[in-house]
Amino acid sequence: MFTDRRFLAGWEWISKFPRPYCAVSMKSPVSIAILGASGYTGEELVRICVRHPGMKVAAITSRQMKGKTLEEALAIGGTAGAIAFEDLATAEVAKRAEVFFLALPHGVAAAIGGELRNLGKRVFDLSADFRLKSAELYEKTYGAKHPEPKRLEEAVYGLPELNRVKIAKADLVACPGCYPTTAILGLAPAIRSGLVTGEGMVISSMSGV
Repeated sequence: MFTDRRFLAGWEWISKFPRPYCAVSMKSPVSIAILGASGYTGEELVRICVRHPGMKVAAITSRQMKGKTLEEALAIGGTAGAIAFEDLATAEVAKRAEVFFLALPHGVAAAIGGELRNLGKRVFDLSADFRLKSAELYEKTYGAKHPEPKRLEEAVYGLPELNRVKIAKADLVACPGCYPTTAILGLAPAIRSGLVTGEGMVISSMSGV
């Protein structure tokens, strides 16, 4: 039985997480577009979104899959299966939806995400382009200058267990990757409760992909 006060403080911190809720009315689904939907991340996102009652998939883009339907490419049936991949310019696809998910390569996502934000659109980026707050650290980490450095401060780190309230209000969300998600969820309660420090940690993560 754990009795260490710091350990118990970690559990107390977790208990204060806001409960999940759906702010979208079933009668008014949000129109969304998924850019770069032919990659692994994009494909899985498509499967989730076409089944979500609060979402209406208005556009999916892919140069490689242009013209193919979801039924042909991903074996998705029903009415969603008739949705076809398109190759659209940013200004054109911006007219089709309210919310945009970017499943694009690093660098490309930042540039297109910046264009969409300039048009007043809400963006969820699945790449690493907006996860870091420092343009200098981004360049050091990825070996290239950030295309939209002024947008870094605007982005909210999209881990709902930590930032649920901020995400709900954000216009630019940087979705975390699998490795940082596993590391943060495991360590955040321990660090915030003082159970461990931020030094000398070893994180071993493995991916099944």
